Amino acid sequence: MPIKLEHILKRVQALPPLPTSAMHVIALTKNPETTAKELETVIGQDPALTAGMLRQANSAYYGYARRISSLQEAIVMLGFQVTQGLAMSAAVAPLLKTQLVGYEIEQEGLWRHSMLTAMAAKRLCRNRKFPFGDVAFTAGLLHDIGKLIISVYVQEVGDYLLEKVTKANLSYVDLEEKVIGYNHATVGGFLAKSWNLPEDLVQAISFHHAPSHAPDYSQLASVIHVANGLASLLGVGGGVDSFLNPLQQEALNQLALKESDLELLMADLGEFLVDPTLFS
Repeated sequence: MPIKLEHILKRVQALPPLPTSAMHVIALTKNPETTAKELETVIGQDPALTAGMLRQANSAYYGYARRISSLQEAIVMLGFQVTQGLAMSAAVAPLLKTQLVGYEIEQEGLWRHSMLTAMAAKRLCRNRKFPFGDVAFTAGLLHDIGKLIISVYVQEVGDYLLEKVTKANLSYVDLEEKVIGYNHATVGGFLAKSWNLPEDLVQAISFHHAPSHAPDYSQLASVIHVANGLASLLGVGGGVDSFLNPLQQEALNQLALKESDLELLMADLGEFLVDPTLFS
């Protein structure tokens, strides 16, 4: 039942655009001339964005001993790139909290999985001393946005995909492409382009299941691939395909990761799962 590209793109265009305030924040944080006051002015015009950012900034993940009570304080203490990630979190939360029947993802399941993947990606970058941890956080947050589009098609052929994945020597994402014509990672890249996101994010999303194919950002894509795998192993909201897209040894090799490294990262992330505010 391969689906025509025009049908996929129509569904992409039907999704609401990112809030203007979030897109403005991304543009401002890319500009070295931007001041904290300018960011505060833009974010402060969107109450939902402001509330979401302050809630995340005060979660256990950021670990500040005292409460961050103002937007300006959050921007100064956390920095511009973290602010970008928090703004994106607040902007996409309503989309990612949608139930996706095709993937058997309950309400807020994709949000929880995406947040944990984002945190895993940033921790992994810190562990490997990669300089793009904040970009990796945003990429991890957005890596599965293609499921918002593909879920309706997976719902039609889900039983067939599960039957075939046990018989064929293919991952679930490979079967998505074979049966539907496109997989959720590729379609996520289409959506990221329609939102005018930077190319590093587009490639990280598009190739998070095939990081070696990313033309320019294979290392970032490998980080998201591994972070996604860790979030799935922790059993947080990934969906019916969670354990059917195994970690690729090629990605582990590129990041110089051993099994002991993965165990330490999982233990580190597991501590955050007890924080009730983390996914609110």
